[in-house]
Amino acid sequence: MIDQQPPAPAAAPQTQQRGEVTGKRIVAALTDIVILGVVFVVMALAFGSSEAEGGSANVSLTGGPFMLYLLIDLVYYIGSEIAFRATPGKLVMSLRIASADETSLTPGRVALRNILRIIDGLPVLYLVGLVTVAASKRNQRIGDMAARTVVVAA
Repeated sequence: MIDQQPPAPAAAPQTQQRGEVTGKRIVAALTDIVILGVVFVVMALAFGSSEAEGGSANVSLTGGPFMLYLLIDLVYYIGSEIAFRATPGKLVMSLRIASADETSLTPGRVALRNILRIIDGLPVLYLVGLVTVAASKRNQRIGDMAARTVVVAA
């Protein structure tokens, strides 16, 4: 009799792909945060307050300029995902959003997943989102679960 090795489990490639997508998703999120951080600093220098002394700097936005920044933030995420199925960070990392249930990916679903970034972003740097992505079978954060979306390799 020939001793044969059992075939590799079918889940192994999916696990490797899942880990790869998770890593790319983290880099994409950090890229988007940096882009929006630059926008914030430029707006704070133009419309807010800033100070630099003793080797440190501080910028802030309040009132109308801060509300404008929040609007820009929403348009950045929702607009780019409606137009391109990806944010600039996801595009750089060759990722896109897709429907988890094979139905149409509507602007309302895209808006929902992005409005829930408020929860996923808690307490800082998307900690809730990171934990749910790591714990969920489909690599989803709370916004993805609610909107029935997934992030996949493009």
